[in-house]
This record gives sequence, C-alpha cells and structure tokens, in this order.
Amino acid sequence: MSAEVPTQHPCHAYRSLMERHRNVGRLAAIAEIISRDFLTAMPEGAYMNRLDQISYLHKRIHNDIVCCDAQRELEEAQDHVEAHGGLWDEWDRANLQGMVDIFRSHSIQTPETMEESARIANEGRRLHREVLKKGDWSAGVPHLKRVVDFTRKMAEKKAKWRGSATLYEALVQDYSPGLDLKTIWKWFNQLDRELLQMLPLVMERQSQRSKIVEMTGSFDPKAQMWLNRALIEMLGFDFDRGSLHETSHSPVEGGTPDDTRLVIKTADSSNFLDSLKSALHEGGHGLYTQGLPAKGEWAYQPVAQDLGTMMHESQALFVEMILGRTPEFFRFLAPRLEGLFHTIRDPALTAENLYRIKTNVRPTLNRRQADEVTYFFHIFLRFQIECDLIEGKIEVEDIPAYWTEWMHNKLGIMPQNHAEGVLQDVHWFVGKFGYFQSYTLGHMVAAQIFERMRTDIPQIFGKIERGDFRQVQYWLHKNIYSKGSLMPAEALLKDVTGYKASPDFLISHLENRYLSD
Repeated sequence: MSAEVPTQHPCHAYRSLMERHRNVGRLAAIAEIISRDFLTAMPEGAYMNRLDQISYLHKRIHNDIVCCDAQRELEEAQDHVEAHGGLWDEWDRANLQGMVDIFRSHSIQTPETMEESARIANEGRRLHREVLKKGDWSAGVPHLKRVVDFTRKMAEKKAKWRGSATLYEALVQDYSPGLDLKTIWKWFNQLDRELLQMLPLVMERQSQRSKIVEMTGSFDPKAQMWLNRALIEMLGFDFDRGSLHETSHSPVEGGTPDDTRLVIKTADSSNFLDSLKSALHEGGHGLYTQGLPAKGEWAYQPVAQDLGTMMHESQALFVEMILGRTPEFFRFLAPRLEGLFHTIRDPALTAENLYRIKTNVRPTLNRRQADEVTYFFHIFLRFQIECDLIEGKIEVEDIPAYWTEWMHNKLGIMPQNHAEGVLQDVHWFVGKFGYFQSYTLGHMVAAQIFERMRTDIPQIFGKIERGDFRQVQYWLHKNIYSKGSLMPAEALLKDVTGYKASPDFLISHLENRYLSD
C-alpha cells in the first residue's frame, strides 16, 4: 500500500498535531537551508549571527514539540485510537506513533540543551575545518572535551528513558533505532573475523595481475561537476527539486523532498574519481530524500520521513559502492570521458583500468579513500573509540595513541600526522557520537537489497552498462523510498528481501566481487 494523501481525519486532536508537525517541519527546513548556506555561501562576517539563528530555531522547534497543548493532543489522539480504531489506517497509526516518539525524545531535554546542541555542532564544523587544515589536534581538544561532556549528560537522560543497557547504546539508538548494541557487536565481530581472512586473499589475487595505470592528466573541475550532475540526474535525481554544490567542508546532504541540497567535496583537478565518488554517495542520499512520500497533507509528517541513518547510508552506499563499482558502470562511463576531458586513448581511462582503480584493495589511512573490503575496519575503529570514550574508559587525550595502535595492529599502517588519523572526520566535532556504525550497517543493507534487486531485475547489469537506471529507481522508489517510516527499518528490510538484516549478504557480495572469476 502506498501513502495516499489523507482526507480530513475525524480526530480533531490528531488534525491539530499534524498542523503542529507541519509548522515544526517548516522551521526545521529553514534551519537546514541556512545550515547549508553556512557551508557554501555564507560570508565569514555572518558567522556569529548565523550561529544564533540556527541555535534559536532548534530551541523554538523543541518548544513547539513539547508544549502543553501537544501533550494533551497526543493523549486525546491515543484515546481516539482505542475507542475508534477502525477510523485509523496504518499510515495514520504510524504517524501518530512517530509523533509520540518525537515528543518523548524531546521531553527529556531542556530548550537550552537543544539550543546548545545546535551551537556546538556548528561551532565544531567550522573548528574542524581549521584544525584539519593545520593538522593541529591539540587545538581541537578543548572543544572535543566539551562535546564529550555534553554528550554524556544527554546520553544519561536518553539511557534512562529508553532503558538502554549503556550510555553509548542510547546514542547509537538515536541513529539506528530498534537496534541494540549487543546485536551490532555480534555483526561487527563476524565482519572483523571474516574480512581479516579475506583481505590477504584479495590482495594476493590482485598482486598477480598487470599493474594499474595511474591517472596523470589534469581534469577540469567544471567538467567534473558537469559529469557529476549528469550522472546523478541519470540515476533519477530531479534538479527541479534539488541542487548540487561544492564545499571545502566535509560533504553533506540535506533538505526536503522538494528542496534537496547536495554538497560535495571540491573537485581535485588531478583525480576526477574522488569528486565522482562524493557525488554518487551524496546523490544516493538525495534520491532517497526526494523519493519520500512527503506530499500534500503528509508534508513534514513523521511517517513521511526517512528510516534513520542505517537506511539513509544504505541508499548512499548502494549508489556509490554497489552500483558505482561494477564493471558495467565503468563500461558506460569510460567512452564519455575522452570528449569531456579532451584526452585521446588514455590507457588510464579505459573501463577496465577505471574499474581496477576503484576496486583495488589495500589498507589506507583515510576512511573516504578506503576500498570496500577495508572500509569496515575504519568504521570498527571509530565505533570502538566512541564506545570506550562515552563509557569513560578513555578520555579525549587518549584517542591519538588508541587510533595509532589499533591501525597498526589491525591493518599494519600508522598515520604520520593527525590529519591522516584522528582529525579526518567531522563527526565528533559536531557531536555525532553513535553515527559511525551506520556506514557499515548501511553497507550491509545495500548488499542485501542488491541481492533481491538482481532477482527482480534479471537484466540489471546490461541496463547499468547502457546507463539505463529507470528500473533500478522504480524498484527503490516502490520498495524503499515511498514507504517513509511506515514500519521500522528492520521490518521493511524483512518485507522487501525476505530476510532479517545480516552481515552474510555483505560478505557474499565482497567474495563475489573480489574473489570470484
């Protein structure tokens, strides 16, 4: 069943709640847009004013969600469900439950806490850019200590409300609702064992092939942006409802289905594949956002929102790593590069060589440059640091030594400076503790979805080679995007693929791509 635009609901309290969430959503959309402007166009002199604007909006949103009228209306709507259940379809029931969850999550925090959270995040994003450029870990330590202290206090309230086993589990459940830490540890330990065994086999196999031809040309940044835009448009991104921008900050995606802003890393003239990778990843996020059922009366309603970061990252990684690293994708791409970048028979730009560049497996220091096999280890490191940090087993000052020792023991490499290590990600500077596992969970889900999609679209590889992504987009829209938050992510995955979430699909995908003929 798809999300039909609802007729006027007989429950007055529920109608009032829908209007309340519509207004809250409008404020959140405004905050989202001025936050994107913060990354792309804001003059430096506007910094303090912009901080005040963003933090005020988050405080105002919080107050609107937890006001006394909202609590009364929720109680009346829940009573109406019990008394007149037949008048509530599955979409309205899920929407009301989403309203209840949002109210409860906000009611345990103060307006000042929400304001401070927004301020810390935006201060941290700016500070991260500065310390990363200089490789100056010590300059970031005071801010990180402030963030960790603040996050621990928030986690205490969340753990008590949710009944979480640990403070860190409470934070993880912000981003991966419905999953407990024990399950994630079980999955990650399995991936750790199996991928450590797989890694040397893949590297040995690849070492026996002819040498990869490195790219040596200069690739016009404007041409790169044209390529990025053209590809994500072919994948289904609607530029009448979205836009693509560059930033020197970390790339991000945000907005609403009718105004989706993609912000990718500034193009490097020596390597167009980095910019392309960023565009495919953020484009996957954007496709999911644009496909959500937030139209008409469903606009800004909880049921029309995404299913959290696990599902969001699954859509980004599906486009970037699953589709965007197939031989067929590069057979489609390669013939178009010669005219675009004004090259003539460049051996580095053949379909086979580009595919080998993007599927070359070797331990790397930078998460964003990691291949599919070693990518997990970058996530596992950050996941373990976060867990120990939030639980008080280590402190901020201990992170560099922890990081270096872990990378040496696990992958046999060590960062030579902090920019190659602890400073490479913005997440901790903006307070996103509990997010990192979403990347591996998303990779797992993407592989599981692709397994099912290959059954439903038998000619999928031929279509990719022709640049025809219409059936892929139709499948994703029908099975993922259009469902919004009608059901939990785990339930949706089981409904779509026939199986519960499992690392087995990711392991199988990696074996097929990297160890089979």
